[in-house]
Amino acid sequence: MQNLLNHIGITQSYLFTNTFVYPIFGQYGTSERLLAQHPDSPIREHREELFDYAVQRNRPELHLAIAVGQAAKESLASWVESHGGRADPDKLHLAESSKISPKLKMVGVLHPGGASKGGAVTKIKASFVKAIKQIDTWGAADSNWLPVDPGGSRSPANQYKYTSDPIPFRDFAYGTAWRLGRDATSSNRKNSQQAIQMFGEHGKYGNKGHSLKYLDDASGSKTGYSDDPGDLPYEPPKSQYKEFDRGPGTRFAKLLQGGLTGLDWPDFTALGLRCEPSFGTGPIYRGRLSRPSILVIADQRSHDDHFTGRALTGKAGQHLQAFLKAAGLTESYGILRVLPVDTLDDDQSKVRTAVDTAEVHSIYAEAVRRAKPRVLVFCGPLAKRLAQHVTPAGTPTVEMKAHGQSGANADWRRALTELSALAYRRDIGSPTFDYQGERLQIERHDLPFGTLRWQGSSGDRGLQPKRGSKFSFDYYKFVMPDWAFGLKPSALSNAEAAAAVILKNA
Repeated sequence: MQNLLNHIGITQSYLFTNTFVYPIFGQYGTSERLLAQHPDSPIREHREELFDYAVQRNRPELHLAIAVGQAAKESLASWVESHGGRADPDKLHLAESSKISPKLKMVGVLHPGGASKGGAVTKIKASFVKAIKQIDTWGAADSNWLPVDPGGSRSPANQYKYTSDPIPFRDFAYGTAWRLGRDATSSNRKNSQQAIQMFGEHGKYGNKGHSLKYLDDASGSKTGYSDDPGDLPYEPPKSQYKEFDRGPGTRFAKLLQGGLTGLDWPDFTALGLRCEPSFGTGPIYRGRLSRPSILVIADQRSHDDHFTGRALTGKAGQHLQAFLKAAGLTESYGILRVLPVDTLDDDQSKVRTAVDTAEVHSIYAEAVRRAKPRVLVFCGPLAKRLAQHVTPAGTPTVEMKAHGQSGANADWRRALTELSALAYRRDIGSPTFDYQGERLQIERHDLPFGTLRWQGSSGDRGLQPKRGSKFSFDYYKFVMPDWAFGLKPSALSNAEAAAAVILKNA
């Protein structure tokens, strides 16, 4: 679909939505169709509220809606009918879509997800070409309809090639693994829908042909979890939906990816590290990096970062959250992870060699210079190796063990005592400066938009398997905690219950 949009010159001004807000398990059958399309279905009502909101936010510029697959075709037809128009799901180009928005037109295509079935690609491509021809016809009749985006160009239907284009990084939260959105599907469901497995360029869907063994079930606990009234653990926040992290800002975005001239990350594989390059260099920071009271430079301690796109969001990060609160901070902190690639189960002598490179020193030193922290905290043996290379003159420093190291709790209390004697802006009036091993949920303002409520809690959610006798760097699994996975759906409202009766008898 990204390639189709690029072909017609729409490179930025688009919006993708799903037929169902929740993903469904299985195909779009009779019961799913009833839930999605019945006029009394709350699911249909909610979806059309989202569609209408998109129109309101883009009036009068919304020109085209493309339905991908049968469920989407029927959803657009239902939407037109809700506005008093007529629409045939299989002839959307004739739909009375102007009832919704004056210049809105619709087309439908077969779903590319069916390409694995014998002979389906030819039919899918034909549906794409047919849609492009219709778009060409509308464009020829009205040159002001569907303007091409800046930098884009529109090609005619006879030049269309059925292929895939990568999803632009701007469509993802900063820190997302580079693997997602390119080179076909890169994840699959596991553990009877309780987990998602992501695989690198050298992995395979469902690890077919690769025998993997995960050494932990990551059952998790509810310790430290908290939410607001009306929120559900398996949904993003509703009450504080604007409380999310928008990224590190322009002063740090390119720098942390090694994208600035003269400030490149070294070739980690050339240094002997086993990290998979296709996952990229994303989850290196968390918090607020501009003039933080405390900037923590910390060793990687879990694989959760692969999935959240933020540093130290697993068990160790949740303990660090409690440490920061004990130091009086709930917002005025930044965190940088040592190395932007996975090194947790790698040869640590080679990891130390990578940390000691001039390129690594330069990037962290520049990040610290730009951040201008009041205090630097180095957490873990790898972080301590950076201390003398990145600390500006006159900046107070505190070194402490990584969570999980022997004697870490006592060492963290010692570090808090040192911090209590330093002057920095505190978010809490009377911090305790005491730590007894507690764990807190990662703050919502540290996580990207759409992050589920259970993410950043319940200990380590990310797992790396062994393939044979060695850890595989091609596969990672993210597991929903047992306590959240086992929750029953929340009770229906009176209106929803009445609608359920209607749908049951339909």
